[in-house]
Amino acid sequence: MSAARPVPWTALLDALGTTRFEEIRAALAARRTDPADRDAFVLDAAVGGVLRDLVPADAPAAAVTSYAGLLHLIYLHWASGQAVQQVDGARLRERLVARPAPAAPPPGVGYLQLPERLVWGAPAPGAAHEPLDGLFVAATAERVRILAVLGFRPERDGFTTVEASSPLPPPRAAAREDGTAPFATVLPGGERMGFFSVTSEAELVELALLALPEAER
Repeated sequence: MSAARPVPWTALLDALGTTRFEEIRAALAARRTDPADRDAFVLDAAVGGVLRDLVPADAPAAAVTSYAGLLHLIYLHWASGQAVQQVDGARLRERLVARPAPAAPPPGVGYLQLPERLVWGAPAPGAAHEPLDGLFVAATAERVRILAVLGFRPERDGFTTVEASSPLPPPRAAAREDGTAPFATVLPGGERMGFFSVTSEAELVELALLALPEAER
């Protein structure tokens, strides 16, 4: 793994230790569970033990779901060698404006580290917008799953995640209800700063597929 800047889940991996992931791998293998099957992964007893350690006892159901989705992709990323790819900022800007038809992603799991403060999004309607650090991209021949990491900075304890998934080939993101194009910034002064915004699952999926060809390999 060669990342130009720290990745958000380093502290989590350090706290868990690789032994816990090795235990999950052995448990999944013993039960012949497909690691890519999120539902089966979450139901595994070894995974449940890790989630109990991670999730506060009083966490709402939505938070538990978010932790489970994050743990699943971090595990898949760890098991596949932890590839982190930096996305070229100038070329990504061009693609977000031109919006060429995205190609299908290769099967597998990786993390795309986006240029800092280039793309922004909100974890929920009405919430404050945060910059995207990057995107987990998990693809099969039929489907792609994206998990965006927002608001990560070294001095902050934690980060925000947003998930999206789509069958392949994915539908293109449509114009927004207000008539603006996908990826147009919604931040005050954002256009002057050269920012882009993601406001829907469809835009998040398209962002990932447009970014993939501009990732350093």
